[in-house]
Amino acid sequence: MSKPKAHIQMEERYARLEIDYDNLEEKKAICNFVNDLIAVHKISPQITVEPKTTETGEYIIEFHDDYDKKAGDFFEDLLKKLDIKKCD
Repeated sequence: MSKPKAHIQMEERYARLEIDYDNLEEKKAICNFVNDLIAVHKISPQITVEPKTTETGEYIIEFHDDYDKKAGDFFEDLLKKLDIKKCD
């Protein structure tokens, strides 16, 4: 499996991570890791999946009003699981 590409945006109390997937296997892995980490971190981010084709698209995770700054730890854990070392 190739590595998906990630784009991160963080502002005061707002965080967004976009992960581009190139096939359904990557999409499924992202979804499974996100669901596992939601339970571990006890959080509920807003999740949107935006397909570009039947196999490619973007998996978007957003935190609004992140007063406790939980998004950073969640994103770090997710990126480690996906073996993504650099974000745009």
